[in-house]
Amino acid sequence: MMYPYSDTVRTKHIKRTLRVSVVCILFSFLSVQAQTAPTVKAKIDTTKIRLGEQINYTVTVEADQLDVVIFPEGQTFSPLEMIESYKVDTSFAQARMTLIKKYGLTQFDSGSYNIPRQRILIGDRTLQTDSFQVDVNNVVLDTVNQGLYDIKPVIELPTDYSKFWKYLLWIVPVILAIALFLFWLLRRHKKRVEAEKYIPPFEQALASLRQLDESGFIASAKYKEYYSTLTDTVRRYYDEKVYDRALESTTDELIERLELEKNSGHIDFNSETIKQLKEIFKRADLVKFARINPPSGKAEADRLAIEQIVKETKEVLPEPTVEELMKDQSYREALERKRTRKLWGTGIAGVAGILLVALIAGIVIKGYDEVKDFVLGNQSRELAEGNWITSEYGFPSIVISTPKALERKEVNLPQEAQGKIEASSFVWLSKPPAFTVALFQTQYPEGTKATVEPVINVRLKYFEEIGYNFSLVKNEKFQTPNNAEGVKAYGSGTTNFSGNSKLMDMEYTLLVFVAESYVQELFISWPSNDSYSKQIAERIINSVELQKAPAK
Repeated sequence: MMYPYSDTVRTKHIKRTLRVSVVCILFSFLSVQAQTAPTVKAKIDTTKIRLGEQINYTVTVEADQLDVVIFPEGQTFSPLEMIESYKVDTSFAQARMTLIKKYGLTQFDSGSYNIPRQRILIGDRTLQTDSFQVDVNNVVLDTVNQGLYDIKPVIELPTDYSKFWKYLLWIVPVILAIALFLFWLLRRHKKRVEAEKYIPPFEQALASLRQLDESGFIASAKYKEYYSTLTDTVRRYYDEKVYDRALESTTDELIERLELEKNSGHIDFNSETIKQLKEIFKRADLVKFARINPPSGKAEADRLAIEQIVKETKEVLPEPTVEELMKDQSYREALERKRTRKLWGTGIAGVAGILLVALIAGIVIKGYDEVKDFVLGNQSRELAEGNWITSEYGFPSIVISTPKALERKEVNLPQEAQGKIEASSFVWLSKPPAFTVALFQTQYPEGTKATVEPVINVRLKYFEEIGYNFSLVKNEKFQTPNNAEGVKAYGSGTTNFSGNSKLMDMEYTLLVFVAESYVQELFISWPSNDSYSKQIAERIINSVELQKAPAK
């Protein structure tokens, strides 16, 4: 193919075409790079807040979906404090993603603060946000229009029942066992009373004879049982109505007594009746002891004869006197009292047995100390395991956690110290007195340099005057969790809270903090033989935090 141009012209045309192509390729590459480069933007919702108000700090990141984005965590916003880190809000559009991360910041001291740049990691890149200036203003107090109010009294917290279910696991089964036992005991007593309900001797004798007819002893040739029941029936009747030793007498002794009653005219027995009764008793003795069976039909005849003898005896018996009736009534009442005492004795013994079994089971499962505290109660343990109160006391404040809130007590300063020294105290004393927590704060005149040793000596002397006796005193350095340094004086001794001659062994700890002219003291004492009191003391000591004394 032939070109209408010269070689020079053709060469220039080719070079121009190459330059245009290179420019287009570079432009396309830069455009793509510009579209995929990640971006970071940060903003705050306000630049002025009051003490403790929240600033919302928002970071927006745009990046490729495959990029890994890491936001800052922890206190990286100092001097502002991060109080909350919210979840990341994510949205997608084509191959890009947008991440929005929000933080809650605040500051509790007034002033002008700079929020530093924050580093955002996106893949293998590190991008930074802008810094922001924030003004924190004091809260303006209206002391003219706003009335002043006294300190509110301590509010008693409601009783904590969160652990009550543990007690129910033991109490409910024991109560249920006692209830079942008492139900069974009363039911059995009721049946016995009904079974032993008083029946007159005559009716009781006839009822026994009717039961003998239904026993089937004759059909089964059980003559010994038959005659034993037959003679016992008439003997019991005579034992109550004629001769009070009829049950334990021999046949001859009983017959002799009946004849004596007849001859004395006390009971008009028929001679034939006594003779017939003697024959039946002799035959019964032969059956019971010699195993001689009676002739056929004789057992039925003897049974009818005994019934007739009982009826004849009832007719010839004299009417009971008033004294006999009263004696019988007294006997019944005494019998009822005996039954009642037996019922109470059985009930008390049974309940005591159930409680003893539950007590032994508890000791085996939980241990002696656990059961003792459950049954008798343990105030120290309840305080150690209960809900505690964390409070600030005085100014500059000292923060401690205690089982109960400390109460402010008046400090009586000497006349020469009034107006020069400011002192306050806060005290909690367990009831009955055993555990003591006392907090003392003293501010001396400006320029005064307080030292630790005299403070310890003065404070221990103060407690000796109110009943303490310190036999051992040791000192060592002490540091609170927020790095406040002080001196720890500790040891053992005795104290007397009740005012009598009995002394209680105790241990104590005195923490002393001195900062310029401020002195803060925390005194704790507890019984030496109480492990839970020791736990309480250690927990209080480990909770101590101090606020720095204000610059003068």
